[in-house]
Amino acid sequence: MLKEFRVSVTIDADVNEVWQKLVDWKSQGEWMALTKVWSSVDDGGASGIGTEISAFTGIGKIGVLDKMRVTAWEPPKFCAVYHYGKIIKGIGEFRLTAIEERKVRFDWYEEIEAPKILLALMKPGILLAVTYSLRKFARTFKGSFGA
Repeated sequence: MLKEFRVSVTIDADVNEVWQKLVDWKSQGEWMALTKVWSSVDDGGASGIGTEISAFTGIGKIGVLDKMRVTAWEPPKFCAVYHYGKIIKGIGEFRLTAIEERKVRFDWYEEIEAPKILLALMKPGILLAVTYSLRKFARTFKGSFGA
C-alpha cells in the first residue's frame, strides 16, 4: 500500500540560499529530528542525479536506515529521490517556490510503500517529526519563524 505525506513551511530567505542549505546532505542531521545523514558527496563532490544518500533515524542503534538515490535535480527548485531501503521504499521530493522577495515555500512530499498497518502506525509520528524538522530548518535562516 502507498501512503502520501505532505508538509510545507515558509522560510524568510533567498531561494538559492535555502537550496544550498537543503542539499547539504550531511548537515540535514542538524535539523532533521533524530537523524544522521551521509552521502556519496560528503568528501567534496557535487550533488546531482545519482547522488547516494543514507539517513539513519532513531535513538542509539534502534531505528531505521533510509537509503536514497537522487533521481531528479533542478536547482534551486526541485529534487526528487527514490527510497530503496529494506523498510522504506518509494519516492521523496523537495520543492522550493519563491513566493516573494526573500520568502520561499518549502514543500516536502513522500510517497511511501509499506504494509497498511505499518503505515497507519507510522503516519502520526512521521508528520509530527517532519513538521517539527522543517520548522527547525526554517529557523536556521535569520528572521525565519516557519509556518
